[in-house]
Amino acid sequence: MISLNIKDDIAHIEINDGKANVITKDVGLAFIEALNEAKENAKATIVSGGGDKFSAGFDLSVVKDTGQAQFEMVSTGFNLLYHLYSHPQPLLAACNGHAIGMGAFILLCCDNRVGMQGDYKIGLPETAGGMPFTPLLITVLRERLNPMFHTSAALQSQMVDPKTAIKAGFLDMLVEPDQLMGAVQMGATQLMQLPHGQYGENKHMIRAKPLAEMKAQLEKLGIKND
Repeated sequence: MISLNIKDDIAHIEINDGKANVITKDVGLAFIEALNEAKENAKATIVSGGGDKFSAGFDLSVVKDTGQAQFEMVSTGFNLLYHLYSHPQPLLAACNGHAIGMGAFILLCCDNRVGMQGDYKIGLPETAGGMPFTPLLITVLRERLNPMFHTSAALQSQMVDPKTAIKAGFLDMLVEPDQLMGAVQMGATQLMQLPHGQYGENKHMIRAKPLAEMKAQLEKLGIKND
């Protein structure tokens, strides 16, 4: 499930299903709704996972289904990535554990990513799981993943630890577990002091090409974002 809490102009969106924090169609839609509400009522947004995981990605029981349910879940997930990458506010992630597949892509689409020190993995299992990288995912990888890790992390599905995740481009910094939320809150407080409208405008200008690509790819799936 998705929860949204807004305090002191900072929106906190948490993914928490009590297990692996998987992304289903309903979770994706609720996540997008929370981002839209944050856009209207806050000045910065934080994304985190509940429990001891960030997100294990798509619900694998639905991924294995080749029917309409899989299409709706995956297309909603791709739409979520577009909303994250185009979110006009400072968007920060608090990574508290495993971020796999879609979970790792959520990190890639956030502006600033703070991870906690710990024994967990971040990675892209698509090749190992026999799944393709769609054009939209390739756009995100090209823009945000360190090219030096395109082969190992993306093509060869090698999971990375938190320290290596910084080199790969999944995370920006690490802090002790008990400092995670405080560090992310501080970052959000600092970034929301920047001119709100200009932050969003400049983000969209800097990301104009990949966002246009992502939008065109979503339209092929029948999803329009105006």
